[in-house]
Amino acid sequence: MIIKKIMMGLLIMLLFGLSTSSFFLNDYLTKVITKNEHTASQLSFAIEVDNFAALNFAWKNSLLHSEQWLNYGKEVAKTQGEAAYQLAVYYQTKTEPKPKKAIFWYENAIRLQYPKAAVALAQYYFQHDKLTTATQIITAISIEALADLTVSAIALKINIAINLGEVATVNKLIVQYADLLKNSEVGQLLLADIHRYHVLFNVVPPSEINLLPLSCNNSIQLFATSLKHLKHLERIIVDFKEQTLSNNVCFTPVRYIPINELDCNNDPHRAITCNEMRWELRAKIINTRYAGVMLPEGGANVHLGMLYFDAQDSVDVFAHEISHLLGFVDEYALTPEHNICQQVQKEVFSQNISVLSNRYQGNRKAVRVDVLRQLAWAKYIKDSTPILQAVSENTGEKIWQLGTPEEFAHEVGVFYAKSCDKSLNSSKNNFSAFKGVSQRTKLQYFALSFPQVYKKLLHENITEYRMPSFRYNIALAYLHQGGTNNEFTERARYWMKQAKDWSNAVERGQNKGR
Repeated sequence: MIIKKIMMGLLIMLLFGLSTSSFFLNDYLTKVITKNEHTASQLSFAIEVDNFAALNFAWKNSLLHSEQWLNYGKEVAKTQGEAAYQLAVYYQTKTEPKPKKAIFWYENAIRLQYPKAAVALAQYYFQHDKLTTATQIITAISIEALADLTVSAIALKINIAINLGEVATVNKLIVQYADLLKNSEVGQLLLADIHRYHVLFNVVPPSEINLLPLSCNNSIQLFATSLKHLKHLERIIVDFKEQTLSNNVCFTPVRYIPINELDCNNDPHRAITCNEMRWELRAKIINTRYAGVMLPEGGANVHLGMLYFDAQDSVDVFAHEISHLLGFVDEYALTPEHNICQQVQKEVFSQNISVLSNRYQGNRKAVRVDVLRQLAWAKYIKDSTPILQAVSENTGEKIWQLGTPEEFAHEVGVFYAKSCDKSLNSSKNNFSAFKGVSQRTKLQYFALSFPQVYKKLLHENITEYRMPSFRYNIALAYLHQGGTNNEFTERARYWMKQAKDWSNAVERGQNKGR
């Protein structure tokens, strides 16, 4: 093969009268191809001997993304950053993307000092929530190179800083590249989002805080830690309007919160838990009963007046968690140590679940009256619907098993719920969780619906069993972490009072409007 190429080279030299001692063939071919003065035979020969100018010419003149374009591109990309970048874009955006090949060629382009590839690869990792890798790549680009790139590179650097909670860096970059950002569409949109979500402001202007009427019973302020998640959060709120619970809550405009302002666990396989003392400063600019935050990952849950969920949760999961704020309890098995499953309830605590003894002794009518007092849904149980079944007789008094028979499953009654299945106390002490309907509901499976009786209960008991203000969470956090620390105890008392005062203010506002 080598001999063949040499012979062909000599033939070309003879044809063009070139002296092997005075002129190198490769240089000649490069010169004529670069000037576009070559013939078809010269180009064909130059490609065969791997002349870079010929390969580059053939690549650029091939049909975009054709097999020929791809083959020539791979040869050119060995030494040219632009070609490597174009190959990466091809593999990333084709109908069936091949991320590994895209990353391979982006990294080759970066090695060949093609800064545009570094921005694109950083953008790829950023979009896939791999902030550490994205930050390492974008940080490696020099300030001079950044200035020569498009505004997209600056926007990416700002977005990464937002996601990391580095607000000071965001402000510095905006000042440094003010003209570039203000004079481009990408920059203008980014600046608008930064202003809209209050990224640079720890204190929101008072005129923008009081956005909800005091007549809203269950108001919620939601936060997210990135612009991407804030926009996603807005879409979830819009979709939530189609849910049963939508008329029972109201939302203020979503706001940014720096992720490093929070102190939460980062385990995607565990329920999100946070140090809720951290909400103290933020609470001063929240004018709602509840607060919630969307985090990059973690299990959704409600803790008193705080709502936690992650960016992968659907609107059904979101609605399920909102239901907990409104006084509904899960109907799937709770954790063994859950507080509602440690003993028989002393009073009604939720819209849909009561934790009661499995068996009762005494006069059936009297026992029925006692049980009904412990059910939020008692008024919807017909007199003709049994809730007690005879088991045995002991010293003249009958033993009754709590529960509505299966033949009445279509009615409201007292039906076994799985909520306390994992509790050792419930099995040892012979008590269980009960609900008012026999079918599975949204409180057991996210995609299911709320039964009609739950909707009625929510309408009638809108403030009865709901969670307290999130300010109570701050007070409780001080109590738990303070021990005998008098300062912590005083802060706990302060936030207890704040929770109570805020609720009283809402109630006064409602009464005044009636």
